[in-house]
Amino acid sequence: MMMIRLAGKSEMHTYRSAMVMIVYGDIGLNPYRPIQPLFEAQVRGSDAGSKLVTVSLKAGHFLLPSYKAKQPFGLIPCLEDADLTVFESRAIARYLAEKYEGQGTPLLGKTLKERAIINQWADSEAQNFQPATGPMVREAFVAAFGIRPVDEEVVAAGMKKLDQVLDVCEAHLAKGTKYLAGDDFSLADLFHTVYMNWMKSARPELLEKRPHLSAWIHDITTRPAFLRCLQLDWENASPIQ
Repeated sequence: MMMIRLAGKSEMHTYRSAMVMIVYGDIGLNPYRPIQPLFEAQVRGSDAGSKLVTVSLKAGHFLLPSYKAKQPFGLIPCLEDADLTVFESRAIARYLAEKYEGQGTPLLGKTLKERAIINQWADSEAQNFQPATGPMVREAFVAAFGIRPVDEEVVAAGMKKLDQVLDVCEAHLAKGTKYLAGDDFSLADLFHTVYMNWMKSARPELLEKRPHLSAWIHDITTRPAFLRCLQLDWENASPIQ
């Protein structure tokens, strides 16, 4: 298994704790979402021991009984932390944000009002943004693996939905807040980050008429914690058995 490096280059540690967190995933988008809170928390010491195990989508390893015993839907990612197993990327991210609350970047909000606004935009990502981008990303994935050609009707429908969602985000950010839930980066922004990063590369034309959205996307996708996620070496992590 490959150790997730949580310290800077000059401070790297080898974590040998018996209670090591294991993140199961593969090269893709969703596995980055639950790992970023670890880097945002700037976790140090043996408690941060975290390892990657690859569940190869191309090889169909998500269908293995050993993995489906952890994630009954056969999706990635999945987290094991001692005797706790958590699946769904947002649930994992919330769990880690709560586990390391008070360390590094505050992601959850300090007051009831702040938490309500963060949860509002975090849920909006799952209910509005993801349903628009997810099918388009899936089409790109199946084409890249030679499964079948891109279904252009799916892409067109996704673009129509996405255009509406981005208009809402642009109007909201134009009111003067730096981030979705206020002036501080939070879980609401983190949930959007990896798919916004995909959109920035795959559909840059969507940013041309949305300057506030464009500035926000640049901010969240260049955070050191997210850039560390992109450097994770899934290909050289041990495969699930």
